[in-house]
Amino acid sequence: MRPQHFVAASLLSIGTYASPLSQVKSKLVVKRQGPGSYYAITGPTGGVQPRLEIRDLEKTGNMWNLYLLAMTEFQAMDQSLIDSWYQIAGIHGMPWIEWDGVSGSTEDRDVGQMGYCPHNMLLFGTWHRPYLTLFEQKLQQIAISIAGRFPTSTRLAYQTAASQLRIPFWDWAKALPTSQPVVPTALSVEKVDVTFPNGTAASIDNPLYDYNFHPLDNSQINGTGCPPNSGTGGLPVVCDTKTSTIRASQDFNDNATLDSRLRAILTSQRSTLYKILSQWQNFDQFSNNGNCGGTQGRIGSLEGLHGPIHTRNFPGHMSPTAVTAFDPMFWFHHANVDRQLALYQAVFPETYMGTCAADTPTFTIDRGESLDASSGLTPFHKNAAGDFWSSTDARSIQNMGYTYPELVRNPPNATLVASIKAQYSGPADVPVTAPKSAKRDDKNATTTELYLAQVNLPLYGLDNGVGGASAYDVLVFVGDVSGSPKNWTHSDNFYGIASTIGGGIQSDQIAITTVDLSEALQKGIDSGATTKGEAVDYLKKNLRYRLQIGNVKIPREKVKDLKVSLISTKVEVAQSDDVFDRWVGGFKEHGEVDG
Repeated sequence: MRPQHFVAASLLSIGTYASPLSQVKSKLVVKRQGPGSYYAITGPTGGVQPRLEIRDLEKTGNMWNLYLLAMTEFQAMDQSLIDSWYQIAGIHGMPWIEWDGVSGSTEDRDVGQMGYCPHNMLLFGTWHRPYLTLFEQKLQQIAISIAGRFPTSTRLAYQTAASQLRIPFWDWAKALPTSQPVVPTALSVEKVDVTFPNGTAASIDNPLYDYNFHPLDNSQINGTGCPPNSGTGGLPVVCDTKTSTIRASQDFNDNATLDSRLRAILTSQRSTLYKILSQWQNFDQFSNNGNCGGTQGRIGSLEGLHGPIHTRNFPGHMSPTAVTAFDPMFWFHHANVDRQLALYQAVFPETYMGTCAADTPTFTIDRGESLDASSGLTPFHKNAAGDFWSSTDARSIQNMGYTYPELVRNPPNATLVASIKAQYSGPADVPVTAPKSAKRDDKNATTTELYLAQVNLPLYGLDNGVGGASAYDVLVFVGDVSGSPKNWTHSDNFYGIASTIGGGIQSDQIAITTVDLSEALQKGIDSGATTKGEAVDYLKKNLRYRLQIGNVKIPREKVKDLKVSLISTKVEVAQSDDVFDRWVGGFKEHGEVDG
């Protein structure tokens, strides 16, 4: 517990909220909903404004100061209030209660399905839009209130900043010199400097560093949010005893370890992001792991890409899905996931959601239920009358009051493609200076062969022993794998990661993702170990994979039906910076590997 959060909050407001130190009521939600009284999620005010990358928001002066003050006051709200940080975060999973009067079912459900978030199904991407909008709406309301408390000389500037304030995103796939952390310092420093409306300047506890439960109520946040009942996303001690959210540890907020883990997978994450943004697949194949869109694609999915940011936090709060949304990092992470979804929509506007059955249940979705763009994104009401948001409503982010820097002024497709290539097609440690196609050994080639490791990933395949499924990572290597599991992703032979966050069920649902082996093959060619003509034999001989969570090795036999195979496809090489390379001609199968 870091009590200065509440000291800072007391300087911001006088009687605005109930005391944050008051005991949480046994019935956290007062059943007051009725006709015309639902919590309306209408989005932020002030027109369409861009959500900024958090490192850019940090440079904005008044807006950054206001943001820190608003986040501090937001976190200090009485946990019994429906729009408190605690209750909005709790929509995702724990504390397993109704929100805004939206009832669900406990029939044929473990406690791990009593959250509302639709993982591994059709609605994954679009469900998070009104969720983020709810958070953004409340954050801005607090910011507007704070702006009005500043003296006349600065009030207008702060009110303007409040009208433009949107939730920031954290671009964890951004190319960064190795001297700069992947986890922004804005998230990892314990203290920040702010100026309060009364003119007082102070160093306060950083509200982006953690969230303090006030109080920690073990009847609400407890071991059921970690194993055994919700999958080994974390450890029981994390949910059971910690008074604040922590990262990459069971004892403290270990941002240094987390940064090291994310730096190690940065090249893989960039490659996967570039792959799924640059190659056409229908919206349902792109957006989720739900086996939707006909046959599942072999390019990869947005949900699959987002998973390692959670699993690399093991065993902290960002890893167990039941408690992940309490950590401030969750909101920056998912704003970035939403940005990636918006970029895909802009590049491929002709495809959108079809129809697909839910493979897994949530509190309000039954297993096997048919879902489509008109399905309610429960528990989010778009008006006081009680109408739910749908994916049709959430298709346009501009209609929800926000956009992203790349999409401001609705750029033409060629401009957007060039922007994506410039950001993500090159090395992880330097800005991109040339298109990916120009970096090949044969600059005049019009076609090339792309080799991929295909991972058939059982999403709920690792039995946790009590009816649920544990989270785990599959690490892909080309070459020998040695040393401690702690150092596997730091190996020169590591080339990619596939992750599942597990859950409170067991099923045979499988997601398919691919890892680009171009860099590994080129390294072999440059060293004289192989040639282009011997690529298949070289890769099959040297392709390896290992399973782990955190620093713990998972025996391969624990996950049946996990398969890693070698495939390839022809690629038409783009001849300009504003066109993507294009995968053509389907895939060649080169067999399963067991290395």
